[in-house]
Amino acid sequence: MRPVPWWAVISAILATIFLLGGLVLATARQSASYNSVRDTISYLGGVGATDRWIMVIGLIGMGSCYILVGIGLRPAFIMGRVALVIGGTLSLASAFFPQPAVGNSAIHGVLAGAGFVALAVWPAFAFRMEPEAPWSLRPTASLAATGVMIALLFWFATELFNRGDQIGLTERFLAAAESLWPVIVVINARQIKPAFAEVVPDKPG
Repeated sequence: MRPVPWWAVISAILATIFLLGGLVLATARQSASYNSVRDTISYLGGVGATDRWIMVIGLIGMGSCYILVGIGLRPAFIMGRVALVIGGTLSLASAFFPQPAVGNSAIHGVLAGAGFVALAVWPAFAFRMEPEAPWSLRPTASLAATGVMIALLFWFATELFNRGDQIGLTERFLAAAESLWPVIVVINARQIKPAFAEVVPDKPG
C-alpha cells in the first residue's frame, strides 16, 4: 500500500475552499433578508436564491473532491474510505435536486442529510490499530473526531426539527468541521513511514 498521493492532499484542501468560498460568495449575493445564522446552506443553492450557481458549483466541487480524497486515503481502513466517497457523492448529488423557491424538496433533504451523516461517521470506520499508523488514523483521534461531528450534527438536527433561529449557524459549524478533518488526516497520513505504507494490511488489527 502506497502513502497518500499528492492529489488527495490537494483535493482535501480544495474541498474546503469550494465549501467556504461558495458560502462566502453566495451569501454576499443574497438580499438583506438572508440571515446566515438562521437560514440554511441549501437555500443558497436553491431555486429562489440569487446567483444560485455559485453554491451549486461549490457543492459539486466539494463532493467531487471528497470522492478523490476517499480514493486516495490509502492508509485508512477501506470502510472509512467508502463512507467518505459516499458522503462526497451524496453532497454532489444534492446540488442537482435544489430546494424549491417555496417549500422544501424531500429528495434534497434526504441527500443532504445522508451526506452530513456519512461525512460525520467516516473517521470511526477509517482508524487503524497498528502503532505505526499516523495519529489522525488511530482510534482515539478518529473516534474523537466523529464524536465532535456527531454532536454538531445533533445540534443542527435539533435546530432544524424545532425550527430554531440558529439553523444556519449550526449547519455551518457542522460543514466546517466535516471539511477540515479530511485536510488534517491527509496531511498527517502523507507523512507516514514508508514501511507502514508498504506493509500495513487493509483491515484493522
